[in-house]
Amino acid sequence: MDTERKPVAHVGSEQGTRQEMTAPETTNRAFEIEQRGIDHIPLSERRGRAFDLFWIWFGANVIFTYVISGAIIVSFGLGFWAAITVAVVGNLFYVLVGLCSIPGARAGTPTLVVSRSAFGVVGNAPAAFLSWLTAVGWEAVNIVIGALSLYEIFQELGAGPGNAWKAIALVAIVTLTFGVAVLGHATITLLNRFFSYALGIGTLVLGMFVLPKINFDAQPALAAPTHAGAWLLALLVMAAAPISWVNTGSDYSRYLHPKTSSKSIVLWTSLGGFLPALAITVFGIAAATATDMTDPVAGLKEILPNWFFVTYLAVIVGGTITNNFLNTYSSGMSLLAFGLKVKRYQAVLIDAVVGTALSIYALFVFDFTNSFISFLSIMVLWIAPWCGIYLADMALRRGRYDVEALHQREGVYGYRRGANPVALGWFAAGIACAALFSSSAVFEGPLVGTIGGGDISIYVGLLVALVGYYLTMRSRVTTSRSPLGTPVPSQATPTGVVAADASTEEAPA
Repeated sequence: MDTERKPVAHVGSEQGTRQEMTAPETTNRAFEIEQRGIDHIPLSERRGRAFDLFWIWFGANVIFTYVISGAIIVSFGLGFWAAITVAVVGNLFYVLVGLCSIPGARAGTPTLVVSRSAFGVVGNAPAAFLSWLTAVGWEAVNIVIGALSLYEIFQELGAGPGNAWKAIALVAIVTLTFGVAVLGHATITLLNRFFSYALGIGTLVLGMFVLPKINFDAQPALAAPTHAGAWLLALLVMAAAPISWVNTGSDYSRYLHPKTSSKSIVLWTSLGGFLPALAITVFGIAAATATDMTDPVAGLKEILPNWFFVTYLAVIVGGTITNNFLNTYSSGMSLLAFGLKVKRYQAVLIDAVVGTALSIYALFVFDFTNSFISFLSIMVLWIAPWCGIYLADMALRRGRYDVEALHQREGVYGYRRGANPVALGWFAAGIACAALFSSSAVFEGPLVGTIGGGDISIYVGLLVALVGYYLTMRSRVTTSRSPLGTPVPSQATPTGVVAADASTEEAPA
């Protein structure tokens, strides 16, 4: 199975060298079902390029959500230029996604497996479960948005109203979303490149119609007691999008060679998310200064030509699908990292059942989408502290991981009964400290008033966990002196493939 380790031959014991013996080499071709799950990707199968990451993240971020975000930023009481600063600063957090993608190339395994080095093989389970829960929730939200947009296209083209057309739209969105995710990494890489061009062109045309209508004098009422508080609320909305991806970065970089430049991984991942997110957010800001964007789709309809409005609805549909490619693929990885003993594509099918069921309920029984998004905004509180620990651990290990031990409860990442109490402690502390400064529709922290009614929960959670873990663990983690990503020459059999890119040793916690 994907979650099982293959036999490992130990050679060169004097240097602590390890050689992983994998199953027969598999292929990772577009439109064929990817066979690898959370197991280590051997060097012979690492044919990806760092530039591929750009298309993966670009295609996933040409989405209508950023139009909504731009409108929300303005609704907090910000003028055009203040909103632009929020869009720029908030989307710079895509650099964190780039940094979190580096270990994928080094360890050749997904993000929620790499994080076992910090939390322990067993202690990592809570984060893996939260990762899955958050991803499958956003899958459902995207499916609903995509299905309603496709239904709106049917209406614009003359179809009659009724649940039958909604059902057809739902089936189409679900089939494309989960069908591609079942096929896996290579198919997502190829299709996101195609969608990047198609959706990118459609989005640029949107900008051509929206930007000339900017009202530079628009100044809505403040949504917080102070202007600084309103700016911080807006920044949280913007920063939450890139930070919500940090737990998935290595899922898409694990097919890169371990010697791939860290700078190139960070650059292409960051740009792939930053460029479309910033551009579309600016268009959303511009639209919000020109018309009422309380209902974003209706608001755009007021300022777009009829012929292009239908075209842009198709862009919305395409964006929800490409965004869900990554949500669904990574949520399957999270299920496997949690410990579910199934193959990768089977984990995706489990997601398909859960996500579709939630979507059906939202579309035909009770419209809980807004309430569910509020719930998910609270769920994001865990991601920033997790990211802080993940980055601190990567820095302490200098990007070197014992790949074999990532799958062994009693290995160097076994800590105490499979869990690292230091990491779990700082994880909890980060969440608690973040909650003190959280301001949302469903929860307001007791210290929000000290920052003018703003919200700095993400940054507090990230820094508390990062600094706390780093200072506590820096004397306990030692790294190998072997060069980063240097493969060990094969000494076992012709089919043997190097496992660990470098070894690490762990002092007892």
